[in-house]
Amino acid sequence: MVIRQFDVFANPSLRSRDEAPYVVVLQSHHAGDLPSVVVAPLYRTETFDVLTKLSIEVRCNGLDLVVCIPELVAIGTVMLHRKIDSLAAYEDEIRRAIDRLFTGF
Repeated sequence: MVIRQFDVFANPSLRSRDEAPYVVVLQSHHAGDLPSVVVAPLYRTETFDVLTKLSIEVRCNGLDLVVCIPELVAIGTVMLHRKIDSLAAYEDEIRRAIDRLFTGF
């Protein structure tokens, strides 16, 4: 399976899946065939307060969700199974939030 940047998968963490049902891949697919990938959780809007400029409100798989950029984590690609959606339409907003997290701009 090819995993591409901005692909959305079910959250593999049973502990946080109720609040954050999905994760979005933020690592570029041009980084190569690595055993892990950097993702951010997608929280249900009713369980998460939006952090100004570091989180993005999105519509994914019929749900209103929030991408929480400050909670980036690397997980094994074997934990990601069937692609559910893509957030490529939100690429600009996601990139700006990542830039703010790491550069302050």
